Amino acid sequence: MTMPSQSSIVIVGAGPVGLCTGIALLLDGYRVAIVDSGVRGAGWASGGMLAPLYEMAADPACPDAYVQFALKSAEQWQQLAQTCAIDLQAPSLFLARTQDEEGALSALQRRAATLGLDLEPVSVPNGLTAQAAFRALGERALEPRAALKSLLNQFHVLGGELVIGQADTLAPHRVHLLDGRTLEAETIVLAHGYGAASMGQSISTLKALSPVKGQMVRVAHPGMASPIVRAGRIYLLSRGGSLIIGASSDPLAAPTISVDIDPVLALLAETKAILPSLDASPVVEAWAGLRPNTPDHLPLVGASGAAGIYLATGTYRNGWLLAPAIGAYLSQLISGKTLDGVLMNLFAPERFSS
Repeated sequence: MTMPSQSSIVIVGAGPVGLCTGIALLLDGYRVAIVDSGVRGAGWASGGMLAPLYEMAADPACPDAYVQFALKSAEQWQQLAQTCAIDLQAPSLFLARTQDEEGALSALQRRAATLGLDLEPVSVPNGLTAQAAFRALGERALEPRAALKSLLNQFHVLGGELVIGQADTLAPHRVHLLDGRTLEAETIVLAHGYGAASMGQSISTLKALSPVKGQMVRVAHPGMASPIVRAGRIYLLSRGGSLIIGASSDPLAAPTISVDIDPVLALLAETKAILPSLDASPVVEAWAGLRPNTPDHLPLVGASGAAGIYLATGTYRNGWLLAPAIGAYLSQLISGKTLDGVLMNLFAPERFSS
C-alpha cells in the first residue's frame, strides 16, 4: 500500500540525529515525516554525553574542523535544551589515575586553551581516588531516554509526523516498509544509526558502517561530588539516586544488544578503583547498544550517491553531541546553500564509494 505522504522529506530513524534533523528541516519550512521501528537504538542506550573536549580534542588525530563542528554543536545544545525543556548536567570532573594520565590531561588543558575552553586543575574530591583532577565547565550530559521524548514532542509541536514501521528497502523517492506500506517523498534521509547498514545493497557507501558494541550499567548510589566524572575510558553519571557507568567499546563483539557479563564486570572493577564506596552499591540494570562507526571515525553526512537520498549516520560515540549541528548542516545542504568545503570533504559519504 502506497502512502502518498504530504511530507516533502522522510527521515528514517527517530534517534537524536533523526529528530534534530527533523526539527531543523521543519524550522526551515519543510514538511517532514520520521519513520521509526520503535526498536531502542544507540541514542537510547548511551550516556547522553555532550563532551567535545574529552571525546575529540583528546584525540591528536581528530581534524580541527571536526572539533570546531562539535564545539558548535555543543553550543547549539544550549538553546535546544532550553526550547525542549531538557536538563543538562554539568560540570565534568576529569580524573588522572597515573602520572601518564596526568600528563595527558595537562596536554589536553593546553589544547583546550587554544580552543577557548576552560580546563582547570582542582583538588581531588573526598570519596574519589585519583592522582589529580581537572574540572571542565563546558562538558555536559543529558538523560537520553527523557531527551528523546522531549525532542519527539518538539518535532510534533512543529508539525512533524511520526510513522511507526521498519524501513526495508529503498527506491527513488520511496521508502518501502517491512509491513508492505510505502512512503513517498521528494527527499529521504537515513538517520537510523547502524541500522542504515541494512540499506547497503541500495547504497554502497553504507557498507563502510561497522558496529561497535557498547555496554553500560546502573547501580544504586547516592551520588558523587561532581555530576559527571571521567577517568580513562569510563564515565560516571549521578542521576536520581543512581550511578550510570559507561561504557565498554568492543568492535569485535557480535552485533547484538544482548548484555555480555565480562565487559560489565570490567566497568564495575574500574569504577571501584576510583570510587571505593561502589562496593556497597547493588547493580540495578545493564544494557547494550551498537554505535555506528566508520573506518576514519568520522560521520557519513551528505548526499548518498542515490537520487534524493541523504545520509546522517556513522557518528560513532558522538551521536548526541553532534545531532543539532548535523541537523542544521543537512537542512542547509538539502536547501542548496553553500557549506564549508572542508566539512563537506570530511563528511562526504562518497569518500568510501570504492
